[in-house]
Formats: sequence, C-alpha cells, structure tokens
Amino acid sequence: MDSQERLRVFTNMAEADPTNELAHFSLGKVHLELEHLAEAEGSLRRVLELNPRHSQAHRLLGEALLRLGRRDEGIHVLEEGISVAHEKGEFQPRNQMQEALRREGIEPPRPEATKPDPTREGAKGFTCRRCGKENAPLEEPPFLNDLGKEIQETICQACWREWFAMSIKVINEYRLNLLSPQGNSVYESHMKEFLGLDG
Repeated sequence: MDSQERLRVFTNMAEADPTNELAHFSLGKVHLELEHLAEAEGSLRRVLELNPRHSQAHRLLGEALLRLGRRDEGIHVLEEGISVAHEKGEFQPRNQMQEALRREGIEPPRPEATKPDPTREGAKGFTCRRCGKENAPLEEPPFLNDLGKEIQETICQACWREWFAMSIKVINEYRLNLLSPQGNSVYESHMKEFLGLDG
C-alpha cells in the first residue's frame, strides 16, 4: 500500500472516529513522510490529547516542529517525550529523542526511574506499560507465542479491550484476511503500535 492509499485509509478512520488514537497517529506518520508538516503536527497533537503518554507521538511531533523551524517547541516536546518513554520503559524511542536533541546541540535529560509511591494503593502491583495505570493484568496470554507473553506481562485488561475494539476497525478498513501471512503482518504491526510495543 503506497503513501497516498495509506493517507486515504487513515484519514477516513480519523474522520469516522475522532477518538481513534491509532488512526490519528498513523495519519501523522504518513503526513510526516510526505512532508505535510502542518498536517502532521495537527494529527500528532490530537494523539497526545487522547493519550499524553504516547512516547512515539512525542518523538514524531518534536521532529515535525523542528522541521517547521519551531526549534524551542520541538525541543520542549522531545524533552517531555524522553521522560514519558523512560517511565514506560520504552528505551528505543527515548534514545531516538535523546539523539534528536544532541543533533540540535542540546544535552538531553537523563531521567531517573520513577519510584512507586508506597502510600498509593496497589503501588507494588501491576502497572500497564501503555496507560501507566495500575489496572488488572490479562489473566492469560492472548497468543501462544512470545508476543502474547509480552502483552500479558505489560498490558492491562482495559487497554487490551481498547485494542480489541480498534482491531475490528483496522480489519475492516484494510479488508484484512487474517489467514494470510500478509494480513497477519499488517494486523500485528498495528497492534504493536497501538499498545506501544513497537519501540
């Protein structure tokens, strides 16, 4: 699927459901690839309105702002994104944002690991990697492979239910055949992106 076709698909998904975080993020990525910088900014800011802890949205928004010549804004977004990514254990996007700051001649922040507050109920329990909340974990892996195990260990039931609802839209928009390797690959790629497992 070429960039223009992806642009059409994600525009339709975002317009059909303004709360569709995955659609806005994917739309922002395509706009950035096509050098539609103002449009990329709008889509990525919408992602952060829906999910302020989306580290990859911080990374791409910071990149878009730097390309737009809005250096101070871009640096601020990247610095925020580094803290978010570090807290979530998403080290690849954290490192990418730190490197982006170095290219701008800025020494990036080196955030310390966030320590749980012992006064909070359940502070020593499970914390979801995607939403950062202490929600109930999945009782069993959704797939019998390493990815299924990773999802069980890092993603809460609430976020998994969100993805399950979103997956129906992805399957319908792409007309995916999940019995084919290509269909499975597209499905898995969007699932990882939605759950924050692609970093």
